[in-house]
Amino acid sequence: MKIEYRHSASKTNTFIDSPPFWIINELFGFESEPNARMVMGLTAEDAAYHALTNQITDEDTITDYATKKYLEHGLETTDECGWSGLIAYKFVENLPEFGEIVSFQNEKQIKGDKYGLKYDVVGKTDFEFKDVIVDTKATAYIRRLKTKGGIVDPKWYPKAADVRQQCLYRDLFGKETMLLYCSPTDNYAVDMVERDELNVLINAMKHIEHILDICKTKEDVVRIFPLVCDNFRWKGTPTAEVFAQDIWTKCLK
Repeated sequence: MKIEYRHSASKTNTFIDSPPFWIINELFGFESEPNARMVMGLTAEDAAYHALTNQITDEDTITDYATKKYLEHGLETTDECGWSGLIAYKFVENLPEFGEIVSFQNEKQIKGDKYGLKYDVVGKTDFEFKDVIVDTKATAYIRRLKTKGGIVDPKWYPKAADVRQQCLYRDLFGKETMLLYCSPTDNYAVDMVERDELNVLINAMKHIEHILDICKTKEDVVRIFPLVCDNFRWKGTPTAEVFAQDIWTKCLK
């Protein structure tokens, strides 16, 4: 089976977490609508970039801009709407320590043969500076351990999928990478020093290519995996499960 496809950290992490969710998106054309949390993150990054490039440091101005951008997505005014502005302000507070912004959402595509792959590999950064690429992650709150002096819960941060993504970006762009988690009231930065999860991601990409090679049709791919919808990706997209159930029912008759 041949399809038009480009590997990315996002797609591969989806495959690792939930092959059926990857199947409906990449093989059956299901388009996951961005939920409130996704829009919160997109809006916070956009508002932060706008503020930093225009030397805006006033919190009210930043939050007002973020609110406007959030509502442009057609969502109702939810908690995430207000949080997006507060998180944008947190980004603005923390990012200047890395220097001047070199690029924002810079995309790079290379031939997959560098990694022994058939399909190309693509990466898209958040904030790039002279010496480091910082991937910003918006979250409702950062889990800390109250019984241990409020340290960040090591079981939650950094998230494995985020580390895999940054290890790929470090290799693609030839520059050190790090993560900046921000909530409306807190922040936590993580570097990638001594972290190397690139092979985990590349091997998953090879699994994807092997499946596409041995399967004659996309229906054959469906028959390989049981439909399990308990991963977090399904919770944010209510229509996805109904879409998938219809496909699996037809393919397993």
